Amino acid sequence: MNFLKTSFYSGIGTAVSLALRLITNKVMAVYLSTDGMFLLGQLKDFLKISNVINHAGTLNGTISYTAKHKDDPSELKRIWGTGFLIHVVCSALLMAVIALFSDRLSVYLFGTSEYATIVTVLGFSMLTISLQLLIMSVLNGLKRIKLYITIQIIAAILSSVIVVFLIIEYGIEGALWAFAIGQVLSFLVAAAALMVVKPFAFQHFFSGFDKIAFQQLLKYSVMAVAGPLCLVAATFFIRSFLATEFDRQHAGSWEGMWRLSAMYLLFLTTTFKFYLIPTFSELEGKSLKQEVFKVWRFILPVVILIAVVLYMLRDWVINLFLAEDFYLIGVLIGFHLLGDIIKINSWVLGNILIAKAKTKVFVAFQVEWAIVFTALTLILCKNYGFVGVSMAYFGAYIVHFTLMNLYFRKLIWSKHT
Repeated sequence: MNFLKTSFYSGIGTAVSLALRLITNKVMAVYLSTDGMFLLGQLKDFLKISNVINHAGTLNGTISYTAKHKDDPSELKRIWGTGFLIHVVCSALLMAVIALFSDRLSVYLFGTSEYATIVTVLGFSMLTISLQLLIMSVLNGLKRIKLYITIQIIAAILSSVIVVFLIIEYGIEGALWAFAIGQVLSFLVAAAALMVVKPFAFQHFFSGFDKIAFQQLLKYSVMAVAGPLCLVAATFFIRSFLATEFDRQHAGSWEGMWRLSAMYLLFLTTTFKFYLIPTFSELEGKSLKQEVFKVWRFILPVVILIAVVLYMLRDWVINLFLAEDFYLIGVLIGFHLLGDIIKINSWVLGNILIAKAKTKVFVAFQVEWAIVFTALTLILCKNYGFVGVSMAYFGAYIVHFTLMNLYFRKLIWSKHT
């Protein structure tokens, strides 16, 4: 399936997900305000790290090897069986750690121990999150995009209904409970769909441990851990810095800007997830170069157009999708949108590193981005105020994209590729 067809099918699911995100973000903004958004940002970063640990970062490996061996049942058994055991063991360990340190985690994340029970429940939901991600990775590798999107839509609708209801009824505590319940429902939907369409898959999941498959999957682990870890470390530090340097309203507004950005980029990032890693895994040399430029030619005008429209309608967008409390986003949005344009093009090159298992290079680029973003934020906020964090975001991606192009200069820019 080519990039445009993949974009079309993923666009259907993305449109539904985007509409639901707009509704839930609006409810969060109205009922929780900037302070609540700050706390949810802390939880979001915690879940990002947890969601990597609970599968040891093997999802991209599962996608890649499933795509390569989709017609070889014996290979699928090795990969899926080993992947299943990795997910179960890692999730069990994570659940135990979260349960033991729930009080400390609650204080660290939210500044109070009153949410310790919810943190414990979130810990026990890690197994369902992990297995749901495994199922979705298998479907992605098999290129069962329509089924993948159907599961995604059903799970998103159920989760959104729960989020909206619990936030309206119970405020921030309801939002935290909604995260845990939503993850369990997502797993049940994915498992039911796979059982109906691919019943043999569950037999493969119980086919046992394979040492070679384990080593193959671990090649992707470091990359999968490095990306979210660097992102979370940078955003967690910067959010805390903004809350200290300015106040929680500024930190919550910055979190709101990230959520707006994630919503409008969802269409492209979802397509990337379906298309780039399986496709780049199969291509080399000139064919790979042509594919990169084909993707760039499609996404660059799209993201520029969206960015221009959002900037022109920024006040209306902020009031419609968030709330008046988030007016400070107007200070950030210009440089942040410029950063998004560079970021989305950087991600295309980053997916080559993932598809080709270039672990050391990928990790180096992730660390570089986090350090540059954090350093620029500290410098620019001191000199230019709150807008400095947005300027830093733009500057960090300029540096990141430039360095990636230098690394890929022979593949991308050489006439003799």
